[in-house]
Amino acid sequence: MNDVHAKIYPAHVAGILAIVVAAGVFFIAPVAAAALLFAYVVLCVAACFFPGTDFLGPVINRGRTKENKVALTFDDGPCVHTTLKILDLLDRHQARAMFFVSGDNARRHPELISEIVRRGHEIGNHSMRHDPLVMLKSAKILEREVSEAQMVLHKMGIEALAFRPPVGIINPKLPAILRRRGLYCVTFSLRARDAGNRRVKNLAGRILKKVTGDDIILLHDTPVHRGEDEEVFWGELEKILAGLKRAGLMAVSLSELTGRQMMRFNKPQ
Repeated sequence: MNDVHAKIYPAHVAGILAIVVAAGVFFIAPVAAAALLFAYVVLCVAACFFPGTDFLGPVINRGRTKENKVALTFDDGPCVHTTLKILDLLDRHQARAMFFVSGDNARRHPELISEIVRRGHEIGNHSMRHDPLVMLKSAKILEREVSEAQMVLHKMGIEALAFRPPVGIINPKLPAILRRRGLYCVTFSLRARDAGNRRVKNLAGRILKKVTGDDIILLHDTPVHRGEDEEVFWGELEKILAGLKRAGLMAVSLSELTGRQMMRFNKPQ
């Protein structure tokens, strides 16, 4: 895990090397030079879809405790139908979590934001509108998505220090935007591929068979998409928390797991 405020990333080094080598062979083998540059572009595009890589910029995707601790993270909320019940479940299991919220949802439900913080959990920036294609848009739009969500949270007294990109997609424009705003890019090391709570059956099984110490686990606090899955969803979350305990894994705050402060709370404006 690299320094999240570094300004030179592997993509920069690889790009310079690709240009230098391509320039050196251009007059001998121009097709090979073009192929090398094309391969570099393909590599950069592919890296956008791997949340654990820091090829394009610094990313936090695991803890650093080397202990039997994990971090639970919930994306896309808060939501009146699920977030409070998740908080109750976390309380029963004495677990801590991080909620990566969209600015729109936070603005609609400030009482849920307050309750998350009151119960000892953390809040992160998950963009303003949670546009799954935002990383494919201009730097101006991306910066607006980050800054508007940050402003909504700021008015509630929350200074989020962590940003999670929608659906885990990153791009080369993101590191500079986050650096200007003092934000870490936080992804995850383990997910159940629940498609935003569209696939909740065996949610616990997909998590528990792979989980290890220092994992950052991706879950969602959005409502299930099929009513008949409601009871399944709550049963699966209960199994996850109980299963972590049986495995001797403690669900701690993301700040504790990473050794970096992820949120500050001040008096709401």
